[in-house]
Amino acid sequence: MDDPNYRFNKRPRFSANQLAEYVCTTDAPQREAVIRKAKFSRKPSVVAYQQITPSLRSFLTGNITDHGYFDSLLQRLDDKAQREEGYNRDEALRCMAAVNAFLKTATTKLKMGKARFFAGPQDVAFNVSGVSVNARLDPPVIEERDDGRVFSGGCVLFIANSPEARKNIEERSKIVAAIVHWALGGAASNIEPLARLCMSFDAFGGEVVRAPASFDRLRKRVTASCREVFNGWDHVEPPAGYDGPNWLE
Repeated sequence: MDDPNYRFNKRPRFSANQLAEYVCTTDAPQREAVIRKAKFSRKPSVVAYQQITPSLRSFLTGNITDHGYFDSLLQRLDDKAQREEGYNRDEALRCMAAVNAFLKTATTKLKMGKARFFAGPQDVAFNVSGVSVNARLDPPVIEERDDGRVFSGGCVLFIANSPEARKNIEERSKIVAAIVHWALGGAASNIEPLARLCMSFDAFGGEVVRAPASFDRLRKRVTASCREVFNGWDHVEPPAGYDGPNWLE
Protein backbone atom coordinates (compact mmCIF):
# COMPACT_ATOMS: atom_id res chain seq x y z
CA MET A 1 0.00 0.00 0.00
CA ASP A 2 1.29 3.47 -0.86
CA ASP A 3 2.50 5.65 1.97
CA PRO A 4 -0.19 8.31 2.58
CA ASN A 5 0.59 11.93 1.76
CA TYR A 6 -1.16 13.22 4.88
CA ARG A 7 -0.77 12.74 8.61
CA PHE A 8 -3.48 13.39 11.18
CA ASN A 9 -2.81 15.21 14.45
CA LYS A 10 -5.73 14.50 16.73
CA ARG A 11 -4.70 16.95 19.43
CA PRO A 12 -4.02 20.63 18.78
CA ARG A 13 -0.40 21.27 17.90
CA PHE A 14 1.35 24.12 16.13
CA SER A 15 4.88 24.98 15.20
CA ALA A 16 6.03 28.45 16.24
CA ASN A 17 5.72 29.53 12.60
CA GLN A 18 2.16 28.21 12.31
CA LEU A 19 1.14 29.91 15.53
CA ALA A 20 2.63 33.21 14.34
CA GLU A 21 0.80 32.84 11.04
CA TYR A 22 -2.46 32.23 12.89
CA VAL A 23 -2.00 35.19 15.21
CA CYS A 24 -1.25 37.49 12.25
CA THR A 25 -4.33 36.37 10.31
CA THR A 26 -7.67 38.03 11.09
CA ASP A 27 -9.71 36.46 8.28
CA ALA A 28 -11.72 33.50 9.62
CA PRO A 29 -11.36 31.22 6.55
CA GLN A 30 -7.60 31.84 6.50
CA ARG A 31 -7.35 31.03 10.20
CA GLU A 32 -9.23 27.80 9.58
CA ALA A 33 -6.80 27.05 6.73
CA VAL A 34 -3.87 27.41 9.15
CA ILE A 35 -5.51 24.92 11.53
CA ARG A 36 -6.25 22.55 8.65
CA LYS A 37 -2.62 22.62 7.55
CA ALA A 38 -1.46 21.77 11.08
CA LYS A 39 -4.16 19.18 11.83
CA PHE A 40 -3.80 17.36 8.52
CA SER A 41 -0.11 17.90 7.86
CA ARG A 42 1.12 16.99 4.41
CA LYS A 43 4.55 15.61 3.69
CA PRO A 44 6.35 18.03 1.35
CA SER A 45 7.15 16.55 -2.05
CA VAL A 46 10.21 18.82 -2.31
CA VAL A 47 11.99 20.40 0.64
CA ALA A 48 12.67 24.03 -0.21
CA TYR A 49 16.33 25.07 -0.23
CA GLN A 50 17.42 21.58 0.80
CA GLN A 51 20.65 22.06 -1.18
CA ILE A 52 21.84 24.88 1.06
CA THR A 53 20.24 24.64 4.52
CA PRO A 54 22.91 22.27 5.93
CA SER A 55 25.63 24.74 4.91
CA LEU A 56 23.75 27.72 6.36
CA ARG A 57 23.30 25.83 9.62
CA SER A 58 26.96 24.78 9.68
CA PHE A 59 28.05 28.38 9.12
CA LEU A 60 26.10 29.47 12.18
CA THR A 61 26.91 26.54 14.47
CA GLY A 62 30.58 26.78 13.56
CA ASN A 63 30.48 30.51 14.42
CA ILE A 64 32.33 31.05 11.14
CA THR A 65 33.32 34.55 10.01
CA ASP A 66 35.15 33.63 6.78
CA HIS A 67 32.75 34.39 3.94
CA GLY A 68 34.83 32.19 1.65
CA TYR A 69 33.12 29.28 3.40
CA PHE A 70 30.37 29.48 0.76
CA ASP A 71 32.62 29.81 -2.31
CA SER A 72 32.56 26.14 -3.29
CA LEU A 73 28.81 25.85 -2.67
CA LEU A 74 28.08 28.92 -4.80
CA GLN A 75 30.33 27.58 -7.55
CA ARG A 76 28.50 24.23 -7.57
CA LEU A 77 25.15 25.99 -7.74
CA ASP A 78 26.35 28.23 -10.56
CA ASP A 79 27.62 25.22 -12.50
CA LYS A 80 24.28 23.50 -12.01
CA ALA A 81 22.38 26.56 -13.19
CA GLN A 82 24.53 26.67 -16.34
CA ARG A 83 23.98 23.05 -17.32
CA GLU A 84 20.39 22.42 -16.13
CA GLU A 85 17.04 23.61 -17.45
CA GLY A 86 13.58 24.18 -16.04
CA TYR A 87 12.96 23.54 -12.34
CA ASN A 88 16.52 22.40 -11.54
CA ARG A 89 18.01 25.54 -13.06
CA ASP A 90 15.51 27.80 -11.29
CA GLU A 91 16.10 26.06 -7.97
CA ALA A 92 19.86 26.48 -8.28
CA LEU A 93 19.39 30.19 -8.96
CA ARG A 94 17.01 30.52 -6.00
CA CYS A 95 19.52 28.79 -3.75
CA MET A 96 22.32 31.09 -4.92
CA ALA A 97 20.18 34.12 -4.15
CA ALA A 98 19.35 32.72 -0.71
CA VAL A 99 23.01 32.08 0.17
CA ASN A 100 23.98 35.60 -0.86
CA ALA A 101 21.04 37.12 1.06
CA PHE A 102 21.89 35.03 4.13
CA LEU A 103 25.53 36.09 4.01
CA LYS A 104 24.67 39.77 3.65
CA THR A 105 22.23 39.61 6.56
CA ALA A 106 24.70 37.73 8.76
CA THR A 107 27.38 40.31 7.96
CA THR A 108 25.29 43.42 8.60
CA LYS A 109 22.72 42.38 11.22
CA LEU A 110 23.94 39.41 13.25
CA LYS A 111 25.71 40.86 16.28
CA MET A 112 26.44 38.08 18.77
CA GLY A 113 28.87 39.57 21.31
CA LYS A 114 29.85 36.78 23.69
CA ALA A 115 26.97 34.56 22.57
CA ARG A 116 27.67 31.51 20.42
CA PHE A 117 25.58 29.17 18.33
CA PHE A 118 25.60 25.47 19.18
CA ALA A 119 24.79 22.35 17.21
CA GLY A 120 21.13 22.06 16.32
CA PRO A 121 18.35 21.91 15.55
CA GLN A 122 16.77 21.65 18.98
CA ASP A 123 13.03 21.36 19.55
CA VAL A 124 11.52 23.09 22.58
CA ALA A 125 7.84 22.38 23.19
CA PHE A 126 5.40 23.93 25.65
CA ASN A 127 1.65 24.19 26.10
CA VAL A 128 -0.47 27.29 25.63
CA SER A 129 -4.18 27.01 26.45
CA GLY A 130 -4.31 23.35 25.42
CA VAL A 131 -2.24 23.75 22.25
CA SER A 132 1.17 22.07 22.07
CA VAL A 133 3.57 24.60 20.57
CA ASN A 134 6.96 23.56 19.23
CA ALA A 135 9.76 26.04 18.67
CA ARG A 136 12.58 24.64 16.55
CA LEU A 137 15.85 26.35 17.40
CA ASP A 138 17.99 26.09 14.32
CA PRO A 139 20.41 26.58 15.95
CA PRO A 140 20.26 27.19 19.74
CA VAL A 141 22.33 29.94 21.36
CA ILE A 142 24.36 30.00 24.58
CA GLU A 143 26.06 32.97 26.21
CA GLU A 144 28.65 32.36 28.92
CA ARG A 145 29.72 35.42 30.89
CA ASP A 146 32.98 36.05 32.68
CA ASP A 147 31.27 35.70 36.07
CA GLY A 148 30.17 32.16 35.19
CA ARG A 149 26.53 32.91 34.48
CA VAL A 150 25.03 31.15 31.43
CA PHE A 151 22.07 32.28 29.35
CA SER A 152 20.17 30.63 26.52
CA GLY A 153 18.46 31.61 23.30
CA GLY A 154 17.80 30.32 19.83
CA CYS A 155 17.50 31.26 16.19
CA VAL A 156 14.68 30.52 13.74
CA LEU A 157 15.82 30.85 10.14
CA PHE A 158 13.40 32.28 7.58
CA ILE A 159 14.30 31.75 3.91
CA ALA A 160 11.23 33.26 2.30
CA ASN A 161 11.30 35.25 -0.93
CA SER A 162 7.92 34.87 -2.66
CA PRO A 163 5.14 37.39 -1.96
CA GLU A 164 2.99 34.68 -0.37
CA ALA A 165 5.81 33.41 1.87
CA ARG A 166 6.65 36.95 2.96
CA LYS A 167 3.11 37.92 3.90
CA ASN A 168 3.14 39.55 7.36
CA ILE A 169 6.72 38.39 7.79
CA GLU A 170 7.80 41.37 9.88
CA GLU A 171 5.13 40.68 12.48
CA ARG A 172 5.54 36.91 12.21
CA SER A 173 9.28 37.22 12.81
CA LYS A 174 8.67 39.23 15.97
CA ILE A 175 6.08 36.75 17.26
CA VAL A 176 8.31 33.73 16.54
CA ALA A 177 11.24 35.32 18.39
CA ALA A 178 8.93 36.00 21.36
CA ILE A 179 7.65 32.40 21.26
CA VAL A 180 11.24 31.12 21.38
CA HIS A 181 11.85 33.23 24.50
CA TRP A 182 8.61 32.01 26.05
CA ALA A 183 9.35 28.36 25.25
CA LEU A 184 12.85 28.50 26.70
CA GLY A 185 11.50 30.10 29.87
CA GLY A 186 9.64 26.88 30.60
CA ALA A 187 12.34 24.48 29.41
CA ALA A 188 13.81 21.88 31.75
CA SER A 189 17.40 23.09 31.29
CA ASN A 190 17.10 25.73 34.05
CA ILE A 191 19.24 28.07 31.94
CA GLU A 192 17.69 31.53 31.92
CA PRO A 193 16.79 32.76 28.42
CA LEU A 194 17.58 36.30 27.31
CA ALA A 195 15.25 38.11 24.92
CA ARG A 196 18.10 39.44 22.79
CA LEU A 197 19.39 35.87 22.27
CA CYS A 198 16.00 34.73 20.92
CA MET A 199 15.84 35.73 17.28
CA SER A 200 14.28 35.32 13.86
CA PHE A 201 16.82 35.45 11.04
CA ASP A 202 15.04 36.75 7.92
CA ALA A 203 17.59 36.17 5.19
CA PHE A 204 15.80 37.86 2.27
CA GLY A 205 14.44 40.62 4.50
CA GLY A 206 17.93 41.46 5.66
CA GLU A 207 16.87 41.53 9.30
CA VAL A 208 17.60 39.70 12.53
CA VAL A 209 14.58 40.32 14.75
CA ARG A 210 15.09 39.90 18.50
CA ALA A 211 12.38 39.02 20.99
CA PRO A 212 10.95 42.05 22.79
CA ALA A 213 12.14 42.47 26.37
CA SER A 214 8.53 42.82 27.49
CA PHE A 215 5.70 41.10 25.64
CA ASP A 216 2.77 40.83 28.08
CA ARG A 217 0.33 42.19 25.50
CA LEU A 218 1.65 39.86 22.83
CA ARG A 219 1.50 36.91 25.21
CA LYS A 220 -2.17 37.64 25.91
CA ARG A 221 -2.81 37.82 22.18
CA VAL A 222 -1.06 34.49 21.56
CA THR A 223 -2.88 32.87 24.49
CA ALA A 224 -6.25 34.02 23.18
CA SER A 225 -5.38 32.64 19.74
CA CYS A 226 -4.41 29.26 21.20
CA ARG A 227 -7.65 29.13 23.17
CA GLU A 228 -9.52 29.73 19.90
CA VAL A 229 -7.48 27.02 18.14
CA PHE A 230 -8.19 24.53 20.94
CA ASN A 231 -11.93 25.15 20.75
CA GLY A 232 -12.06 24.93 16.96
CA TRP A 233 -9.62 22.09 16.27
CA ASP A 234 -12.11 19.20 16.26
CA HIS A 235 -14.46 21.00 13.87
CA VAL A 236 -11.96 21.52 11.05
CA GLU A 237 -12.37 19.00 8.24
CA PRO A 238 -9.57 17.64 6.03
CA PRO A 239 -8.61 19.10 2.67
CA ALA A 240 -9.65 17.65 -0.67
CA GLY A 241 -7.57 14.60 -1.52
CA TYR A 242 -6.93 13.67 2.12
CA ASP A 243 -5.60 10.10 2.28
CA GLY A 244 -4.42 9.91 5.90
CA PRO A 245 -5.78 8.07 8.94
CA ASN A 246 -9.47 8.05 9.86
CA TRP A 247 -9.95 11.42 11.60
CA LEU A 248 -13.50 10.78 12.80
CA GLU A 249 -12.70 7.99 15.27
